[in-house]
Amino acid sequence: MSILGRLFSGSKKAAATLPREEDATSPDPPRTMPGGVLSARLREDADAFILRGQELEDAGDAVAAEVDYRKALSLAPFYARAHINLGNALQKLGRLQDSAASFRDALEHDPDYVGAHFNLGVLLIELGDTPKAKSHLERALELNPAMLDAAVVLATAYEADGDLHGARRQLERALSIEPHHNGAAANLGILLLDTGDLDAADQLLRKVLLVEPPSLQALLVLARFEILSGHADRAEASYRKVLQLDPQNMGVWSSFLFSLNLREVLDAASVAREHLTFGKKFGSGHLSTPSGKPGSRRIRVGYVSGDLMKHPVALFLRPILALHDRMGFESFCYYNGRVRDELTMDLQEAADHWRSIAGSDDAAVADQIRADGIDLLVDLSGHTDLNRLGVFARKPAPVQATWLGYLNTTGLREMDFRICDNYTDPEGQTESLNSETLARLPNSQWCYLPYYDVPLRNLPDAAGRPVTFGSFNQFVKLSDSCLDVWATILRELPDARLSVHGVPRGAVANDFHERLERRGVTRDRVELHGRIGILEYFAAIQNVDIALDSMPYNGATTTLDTLWMGVPVVALRGDRTIGRGAYSIVSAAGLSELVAEELAEYIEKNIRLARDSDARIALRKSLRVRLQGSPLMDTKTFINDVEDLYRSMFDGR
Repeated sequence: MSILGRLFSGSKKAAATLPREEDATSPDPPRTMPGGVLSARLREDADAFILRGQELEDAGDAVAAEVDYRKALSLAPFYARAHINLGNALQKLGRLQDSAASFRDALEHDPDYVGAHFNLGVLLIELGDTPKAKSHLERALELNPAMLDAAVVLATAYEADGDLHGARRQLERALSIEPHHNGAAANLGILLLDTGDLDAADQLLRKVLLVEPPSLQALLVLARFEILSGHADRAEASYRKVLQLDPQNMGVWSSFLFSLNLREVLDAASVAREHLTFGKKFGSGHLSTPSGKPGSRRIRVGYVSGDLMKHPVALFLRPILALHDRMGFESFCYYNGRVRDELTMDLQEAADHWRSIAGSDDAAVADQIRADGIDLLVDLSGHTDLNRLGVFARKPAPVQATWLGYLNTTGLREMDFRICDNYTDPEGQTESLNSETLARLPNSQWCYLPYYDVPLRNLPDAAGRPVTFGSFNQFVKLSDSCLDVWATILRELPDARLSVHGVPRGAVANDFHERLERRGVTRDRVELHGRIGILEYFAAIQNVDIALDSMPYNGATTTLDTLWMGVPVVALRGDRTIGRGAYSIVSAAGLSELVAEELAEYIEKNIRLARDSDARIALRKSLRVRLQGSPLMDTKTFINDVEDLYRSMFDGR
């Protein structure tokens, strides 16, 4: 369930080195401070302690380094250089607030200290205070316009605030400082893809990134470009090259595995084998974690995700956190994202405990989970972006499960269960494709609780009006086999039109038209739309008569939104779990007239819906009410089902 533009999980940001202050031998003049000018003798003695502290820090002993930095400050309490080095050591020790205080002390004694502004800006991003972070990074650039790292990190701050255009400006600024900087160019390429400007990304790939030999960043941006262009098959060569050079990069592996789900030419067994290869490579072998049963205390459930914001995963998690049985369960959220919005605030308020883990390494997060005494740890990402599968590989909890974000196996044997339902994973059919034991919810693995209040409007008269089919799933899911099926339907209905949303503008849109034209669907019958806001999205759904699902990777949230807005979508029972998401939802909603067991039935039902306007209008008027009366919106029963499943997983481990 990865959002468009978040497929890439590799080294997204160029490394921004925290500039430890200059060596003691650097020709830095004495600084004027409130206590006067630092004498050469005091400076020399303080620098000796700083130099020794740096050596200890480099050797990995930040505790001893802190002692020496404090000795330097005892000699020269107004020496900004000692304060910034102390701040760096405290940051390594995880004492982030103390670290920020040290950087502020450095600036109090030297307001124009570039390194202190930069370090404090970096730290404030980690602490989630992006407005102040941007202020300090901008000041660092005012003082040193050639500071490329400050521009790159400033772009990160803008992106954390959701301002991708602001982030783009900063990366363009970085490239104006150093035109051939691979990291900044790769990040700019990713942002261009994120904002849907694939033409500009293509130009950047040609002009900046694809030097000989191409950098790892260039190959990864190229792979992502191919996926977002609708050609996931072309991405494999780039991923394979990167993994040959960097075989231990879990993020790249996850991006590669995600891309395999988009390729209809690969059977489910082939995709599963690649996932299991990942599990063998990165699994720790810790298949059990000793822990006593909770007994009389509550079961502690931890949820790990980078999508606890306005994202489908967060929307599905919302009723669970809000309605958990507080007498039986204690909830912990481990958030791996930096974006914070209103939904993030809602989730944080609903959870019993909240941990921000973005920027923390896997070992540290695993230690935190052990310290929290988590009984059941739930992954909500799978191989989508911002996952923390490296944490799960360390087996920090006695029971671990994956759910919601990725309808496929993680490949890790350390992941005990994959939560699913009987529609996506019928008994005896998909067990061999998973490293986990399948744990099936009795009605559905989804609970739909609409976040936006969007009323239904009156339907227009359908008499004599051409039928419009619509697509609202991610563009990356529109495979060639999917277009084959759509074209077959449209050829049988020569007056019907097609409206496709989320298509990148420019060359990609033209290529998409050509793909349909080769299948006999002319341009005059097809309307392509780019990205739109959430309320425009719901309005656009109501403007079509029938929604078409994507293949082999179905829609899930989109299917629920479509039914909620009173638009029918026929769901095909696919040949793999990821191809049965819509089938699961439509079946759980009790909409048997929209379920197709075979491809011929799928085509026939869409054609019949298009031709029988009276039946279609009657169905549309009933869809929201029928969805409301189904298990998909019975939150009380769903929460009980989830909690019963949790207990059974814990008791049966």
